[in-house]
Parts: sequence; structure tokens; C-alpha cells
Amino acid sequence: MRKPLLYLLLALLAGAAIVWLLQFGSGYILISAADTTIEMSAWTGLIIYLAASALLVWLLLTWRWIVGAGGFRLWWSNRRNTRKLNQTAEGLLLFASDNWQEASKVLLQSAERSAMPVINLLFAARAAADDEQFERAQQILQRLKKTHPKSCFIADRALAELCLLQEKPAEALQILNPIHAKNPRDRAVLRLLADAHYLAEEWVALQKLLRDLKHYQAVGERDLASLEQHVYCNLLDDFAAEQNSGSASLEELENIWHLIPKNLRRDAEIIASYAAALGRAQSPERQQALLIKTLNKQWHPQLLAQFAELNSATPERQLAAAEKWLAAHREDADLLLALGQICRRMQFWGKAKDYLTAAIKLRPTAQGYAALAAVLEKIGDNRASGEAYRQGLLTALAQQNG
Repeated sequence: MRKPLLYLLLALLAGAAIVWLLQFGSGYILISAADTTIEMSAWTGLIIYLAASALLVWLLLTWRWIVGAGGFRLWWSNRRNTRKLNQTAEGLLLFASDNWQEASKVLLQSAERSAMPVINLLFAARAAADDEQFERAQQILQRLKKTHPKSCFIADRALAELCLLQEKPAEALQILNPIHAKNPRDRAVLRLLADAHYLAEEWVALQKLLRDLKHYQAVGERDLASLEQHVYCNLLDDFAAEQNSGSASLEELENIWHLIPKNLRRDAEIIASYAAALGRAQSPERQQALLIKTLNKQWHPQLLAQFAELNSATPERQLAAAEKWLAAHREDADLLLALGQICRRMQFWGKAKDYLTAAIKLRPTAQGYAALAAVLEKIGDNRASGEAYRQGLLTALAQQNG
């Protein structure tokens, strides 16, 4: 409040001083141009001069503001940036609409003028990859690495993903291993590494990666559980394949089994793979004991089918265990089929016929008909055996066409 009063007082004093000076009226100014003559006092000329000077200064400052950062230049800059953003937005909308070819073209053309060139190039490469133009996508990512060195990590990650899309896990691993060494906690890199090892069927390397995937929460719990199941099942299956070639031992199988977390040793799929490996390791007694123990606790068709195919050294125990389960699973076609197969191997033809007939009534299968036909042939009923073979063939064709 004091400053405005002070300014008002000064203005009044200045006005009074000017009026006082004008009273002296000394001197005048004469301006003559052709037939026009202008005459005024010196004080009036001075006031006009000062007013004209102030107006000129104001005009110059106004022009500077217009063409400077605060005026026309700012407007032009904003207009240009808006246009760039619109082009990027157009490209991203085309990408979201699955118009891969046009999206890659628009994003790539506007990359140099874009306010977000890295985004443009990344999505241009991804659009080209989705359009199966893998070589073009790779060129775009190499351009990104060259023009924006700080984005090399993102570009390399995208290159690895591009290799995986082309099902080239070895090339992907060559890119991923160095960047994983520098960024061991990066969840996206961990996921890509897991995908690369999975495609390459490198189960040992993938098993070693499981801990980091879990620790850094790179994948969800459900996906991690499924991945763990696949890894350990394939490790056991690989052992079985090596056993067939004579290069594996039962001790190695036990080492693999103890690698598996305790909670996963109750998984039916993993137990089935372990039991199959025990069978190929020439340990049918342990295989049978494992299957009986597991089936007593949890019922699973795959384990039951494996139990039925087991060529046991103690078939009486095998049959007794299966008939014990029958009390709780009387209407289970898989169990009746298993009992029929066990009795067939033990040459209990009558019981085998009864069990197989009951299984077929519950669920006709080509396997059931084939087993029944073989049993009927053994007891001399060739006509019924031929009919069973015919029904089995028709069932197989129906399943194939269905």
C-alpha cells in the first residue's frame, strides 16, 4: 500500500515541476517542410520527443517478444511438437489396430522429428516383427543402438525377443547372456532367458535359473509352478533317454530327484516321469512301490496307466493292490482296464475278460477292444475275438474323425 502512494506522490511532484518549468516559456521549435510549417515551444517538443521515444522502445520490446521464445517462436515450436506427437500417436494407434506395415512406416518416418524417437523406433521394429519382416525389424533396432547409445540395453533386449520370435534360441542367448551379467535383476531379461533355454531344451540351465525367477518375481506363481513342473519332468525324461543309450546310472537319477523341491515331489506329473525313469533304470520294484504309494494317496490316470503297463516281478502284489483300489473306484474305466491288462499278463483269462468287458461298457476304447480280442483269442472264441477287433477299429476311426 505504501509503494503506490509513494509513486503517486512522485508523479504529482513531477507534474508540478513540469508545469512550473513551462511557465518560463523560453525558446521555441520551428519545423518547415515544403508548404507546411510546425511551430511549438521547446518544452512541448521535448515532451513529444520523450513520448515518441517511449513508444518506439515499447514497439521494439513487443516485436522482440513476438519473434522470441515468448511469442511467435513459442507458438511455432508448440505447433511443430504437436504435429510430431500426432504422428507418433497415429503410428501407435495403427500398431494397436494390428496394421503392422503402416504402423512401422509411420513410426519410422516420424522418428527423427519425434519428441520420443526411442519409442518410435522400438514400436516400428515390433510392428515389422509382427508383420514377419524380421530383417527390417533387426535393421531398425540396430539403427536405434547407433543413434541412441543410451538405449542399447533396451535395443538388445528387443533383438533377443526378435530371435525368439524366429525360434532362434541360440542367437537369443548370445545377446542375453552379456546383458544378464550386467543386469542380473532385470525381470524382462530373466523371462527372455527362461524362454530361450526352454526353446533350446536346456533343462539344466533353466533349472539353475528357477531360483532367480522366483526371487525377483519375474513370472507369476502359476506360471512358475507350471515351468518348474516342465523343467523337472524333462530332466527326468532326459535321464530316461540317456539310460536307453547306456550312459546314465541310478545314482544320477537320485541326484536329479533330490534337486526337486519337496513340495514338487508330490506332483503327479513329476512322479510319473520319475517312475518311468526308475523303470528304464532297471528298478521295477522301486517303480511299483512308488506307484502304489502315490496312488494310495492321490488318484491319477497317468500313474494308473503306467502301473497297468508295469511288468512286475511280483504280479500278485500288483493285482492285489489294484483290486484293493476297486472298492473305492468301482466305476473307473481306467482301473478296470488296468486290472484286465494285469490279469492278461498273469494268464487269468476269465478275470481278464470280465474286467475288460466291464471297462468297455463304461468307456469304449480301441486299447480296451484290442486287449479283449487278444484274451478271447486265447480262450478259443475266435468269432468274438474278430468282432472285438472290428469294434476296436471302428472306435479308433471314430476317435480319429472326432
